[in-house]
Amino acid sequence: MASYRVEVSEPAENDLRDIIRYFATRLSAPITAIKMMDLFEDALMNLADMPKKCPTITDERLASIGYRKLLVKSHIVFFTIDEKEKVVNVERILFARRDWLRIL
Repeated sequence: MASYRVEVSEPAENDLRDIIRYFATRLSAPITAIKMMDLFEDALMNLADMPKKCPTITDERLASIGYRKLLVKSHIVFFTIDEKEKVVNVERILFARRDWLRIL
């Protein structure tokens, strides 16, 4: 089985930083913030092995671009797969209840 390289975009890095900061400061839950960071790291590492196990987005426009999603607790990791280069491109990490169709 071919392994993929996982690349995280700058917007996705900013999303993750904001999520962790929210838990640590706004919710005053630094331990939860660390646990969330660990969950995201594990989820992203798992994408290197089997990114196609995640479903494509049901939105027709995003599906045509190849967007897939991975649920991590109450957040969605949005990514695409470059088969030629064997790269998973993590585009955004958003709270599931946000209007992510508008954001993407």
